[in-house]
Amino acid sequence: MIQRHCHRCQSLLHTEDEGSLFFCWNCGAPQVTLSEELLEQAEQQIQNATASEQTASAPPITDPSAANWKAIIVIAMMVAGAISAISIVLPPFELLAWLAPSVVLAIYASRHRQTRITGGLGARIGLICGILTSLGMAVITTTQMLILRYGLHRMAEFEANVNSIMLEAKARAIEQSGQASAGFFDLILTVPEFRAGFILMSLAAVVAMLLVLSTAGGAFAGFVRSRQTKSLS
Repeated sequence: MIQRHCHRCQSLLHTEDEGSLFFCWNCGAPQVTLSEELLEQAEQQIQNATASEQTASAPPITDPSAANWKAIIVIAMMVAGAISAISIVLPPFELLAWLAPSVVLAIYASRHRQTRITGGLGARIGLICGILTSLGMAVITTTQMLILRYGLHRMAEFEANVNSIMLEAKARAIEQSGQASAGFFDLILTVPEFRAGFILMSLAAVVAMLLVLSTAGGAFAGFVRSRQTKSLS
């Protein structure tokens, strides 16, 4: 006969039928007997929970041919910064923004040879380059104007140049379309709010042009590189 003790007060329990629920005669604590089948089920559930936690904590398996966007953005930032700085010194240089994705793809492909280069990937890289180039040009231009106005106090020369360009454009418009077209240029020359809106619209047009050129250039560069990869394989 196996003696059993209460789990709470350690008193010796009376002999009871197997599988029945009874209570300690001393403290009244319920005495529950766990069958071997239930014990095995509980251990199995614990093992399954532990295995699922280990699986969840394991690092995900990455596709080596997928694009590493962190590296792409870093390279695009460097290339876009260089193009933005040069385009301020040489204004027509921003038209070459469609070459930026080609440079980014060339540098990235030399470091990550397993990545699949496609036209879609090139287009997305081109869009990123266009956005970064536009932001870089906006920051550099704003900084340059602040320095001219508050540092060098030479903003009057810049405004005089803008006015002379507008007057020349007004004269050409009058020669071609008559006096009716002069009202637009008068608003630019006399109303500061209209001039600011015109400048913002001009900047928006430049940004849109850069995005289109850069995206198209990236798609073309990605397509060419994908064809080269297929021919080599």
